[in-house]
Amino acid sequence: MDDAKIELVAMSADEAARMAAAAPGEGDNWAEGFPRKDDQDVAASLAANPDPGVFGSYRIVLPGTGQSIGTAGFHGPPRVSGQVTIGYGLVRQEWGNGYGTEAVADLIGICRRHGQVTVIAADTDRDNIASQRVLEKNGFERVRTTEQGCFFELTL
Repeated sequence: MDDAKIELVAMSADEAARMAAAAPGEGDNWAEGFPRKDDQDVAASLAANPDPGVFGSYRIVLPGTGQSIGTAGFHGPPRVSGQVTIGYGLVRQEWGNGYGTEAVADLIGICRRHGQVTVIAADTDRDNIASQRVLEKNGFERVRTTEQGCFFELTL
């Protein structure tokens, strides 16, 4: 039995262009507040580099409704060192439902299946305790803190 609360759906270049412009197409099913500014930035980056393979950007989708509630993905392919950096975010009304934790777990799964990733990095704003908890629940360890942010890594 599949207990997934969300699905990660790879973004196409066309979809990314619509998201970057915050202009939904006929088939788009976006939650109120989606895309957020961060989602638009991610989409604009994807529209400029339309074939990132598995290390691209994904919409976070509620399977029951097909509604897009956020994005999760990679800042690029693995570096020579085997490190990737991830990011994720949800519309405010979906915070606290475990969707961020599940999205990060799904990104970790992509990395494990790929085989060339040795370290996953992520960062949060210093005051974003909920996002820090998402990373910690997925086994990330805080490696440093600055005035602005907290930096985490997960060694595979």
